[in-house]
Amino acid sequence: MRGLVAWPILINVVLVAGLVTVAAFGFDAQLERWLPASWGWLAWLLWPLFAVAVLFLIAVTAVGVAAILASPFAGPIAYRKARQMGRTPGQPARSFAGECAHGLTTAVRKLGYYALLLIPVLIVSLIPGLNLFAPLAWFIFGSWVLAVEFLEVPLANDGQRFAEVRRSLAAHRMGALAFGSGAVVLAMVPVVNLFIVPAAVIGATEVWARHLQRDVDPGTRDGRIRRPPDAASGAGSGP
Repeated sequence: MRGLVAWPILINVVLVAGLVTVAAFGFDAQLERWLPASWGWLAWLLWPLFAVAVLFLIAVTAVGVAAILASPFAGPIAYRKARQMGRTPGQPARSFAGECAHGLTTAVRKLGYYALLLIPVLIVSLIPGLNLFAPLAWFIFGSWVLAVEFLEVPLANDGQRFAEVRRSLAAHRMGALAFGSGAVVLAMVPVVNLFIVPAAVIGATEVWARHLQRDVDPGTRDGRIRRPPDAASGAGSGP
């Protein structure tokens, strides 16, 4: 698995380094433009706030983008992790070209889904009084984004389309949020966030298989995960 893990780490290192560099130079230039020379001492108070904002930005934006760019490697990582756990995913492993195509089509659906979720967060952030809850709203938003981003990988390996992934995670909303919030916190830790993409994919495979998955056929010797019935078929849900 080392060769697969190395590529997401490299992609994440480049993105994090680029984002931090651009943000730091941009913020410094804005301080020089906005603050008079006599107010230079205020920069020492603003830089810590900026650092916290950048950490959160990295936690959601850089990690989310890195996960999308590294999606051709995320699927095989989750597939091999599931096999190591003694579970056979419901779908055969995709080729590299198949992983690229899946990652591209799913990324478009994810971005549209995230944009819709962002609307109420922006509303809360802009309305006086309600904006007191803006930090909490942004944290919940970031936690759900990373939960969807990483838990989608093992669910897709089991044959679930993105609409089915959304339904599965909605059925386990608190568990998914708990995983996503842990990913956000770890993504805000310098150096640790460089390894978060492959680690979160492996963790998501563990979380789904051991804690969130309820549709496991106990009659199979290898613990094969059954695909949840399509809601449109009218079939009942699993236990």
